[in-house]
Amino acid sequence: MRDWSVTRASGVHRNGRPVPQDKPGGWRLFGRVPIRLAGTGRVYTLLAVMVILFLSGMATGFDLAFRLDYALALVIGISYIWSKWGFERMRAGVERPAREMSVGDTLSETVTLENHGGPPKPWVEVEDYTTVPNLKIAEVVSLPGIITFRRFTISAVVSQRGEFSMGPLVVRAADPFGLFPQEAVFAEKQRLLVYPRVVELPDFAIPSAQLTGDASRRRRTHVLSPQVSAVREYNPGDSVSRIHWPTTARIGKLMVKTFDQGRASDMWVVLDQYAPIVLGEGEESSDEYGATIAASTVDKYLRLQLPVGYAAVGSEQVVLAPERGIKQRSTIFRHIAISRPTGDKPLFSLIAECEREVGRTSSLVAITAAPDGEWVDALGALQKRGVQTVAVLLDRASFGGDEGTDEARVRLVALGVRTYVVRRGASLAAALSESEGARLVASAYRLRREAVD
Repeated sequence: MRDWSVTRASGVHRNGRPVPQDKPGGWRLFGRVPIRLAGTGRVYTLLAVMVILFLSGMATGFDLAFRLDYALALVIGISYIWSKWGFERMRAGVERPAREMSVGDTLSETVTLENHGGPPKPWVEVEDYTTVPNLKIAEVVSLPGIITFRRFTISAVVSQRGEFSMGPLVVRAADPFGLFPQEAVFAEKQRLLVYPRVVELPDFAIPSAQLTGDASRRRRTHVLSPQVSAVREYNPGDSVSRIHWPTTARIGKLMVKTFDQGRASDMWVVLDQYAPIVLGEGEESSDEYGATIAASTVDKYLRLQLPVGYAAVGSEQVVLAPERGIKQRSTIFRHIAISRPTGDKPLFSLIAECEREVGRTSSLVAITAAPDGEWVDALGALQKRGVQTVAVLLDRASFGGDEGTDEARVRLVALGVRTYVVRRGASLAAALSESEGARLVASAYRLRREAVD
């Protein structure tokens, strides 16, 4: 018997026929050739019973055996016609969500089924294949009438960041006896980009008093700012508000102003995605916690109009110089979303790449689950140069590691690096509200007061 099973990865049947493609806009229809589901042995069992009844009737002349044989043949014939004729008269459409979401958002799909003149269908199974972890989008409904319309919504919460696919949509149905199950593949895939969760954080990286200031270095920017760095010739598309009229009058042609970032502190966020240091799996992994902290930090300080840079080496590598604006946010968030913790470059090398770009008014936030190592000395060296360094340690023991972060934490505090420890299951806002140095000072003060009392 011909194999009509589907190879979903390639979108082609194993017998060489292409999967029916969706039509742009409006209804997306199933192919007119139903696909037989493999794995049902009921028909073969009935055929075997029919053969036995027929041979028994021929050998004994027992009329009831022939009558049962005819009844089974009638059941098989009616079931085949019911299944094939009814399935060809089904239509289906799907409305998928936006192509971009964030962790914690609810993914909702609306599926519409219509039965146009076919027999009633006691059960119809609808499944939308997806690569989103821990997510299955499936529903079983019925179309009880000859002309029936059914619309329903399937919802689930997205719990992990990444780049995933939605589809194809698969609909399965059968006759009332389940002898001839049918399957049709709606061959459409949609890309879904899930950004990391953004949570409200305290000013753990730069105290509020230092959010503004002066720097000796000035960088060119395409974003309007109070600082004008130079003038250039007018290009078509430049805003009239950028024309520098005194220079235009002096040289006799249109000249426009160019801007720089102004004299303000900049921020670097470094996410460690070095493969050997990653612990845990899925949404409870150290990488997922680190991605949430990195995204929340970037979002917070970009909203405060600070230039923010970003560096990480995972499955994707990027080093972005500090900039302001929504474009910088989108670029960083996209990298955090799609980059997996498979990097081959340790944190020490990442800090070395950023070292040339940071100055006395810069801040650098390193997010890592690495144990004690050379990266601690690198942060200490930046701190001595006047760079405000912050280390966010993802506690290895809480994520299932054999060793903790105590040695790194003690050394960082001794070097003057503001240090925070985040444990699995803890509130990020609470964990980043008080540094380890401040905690030690408060603990020592409390012990001293108790000793005096």
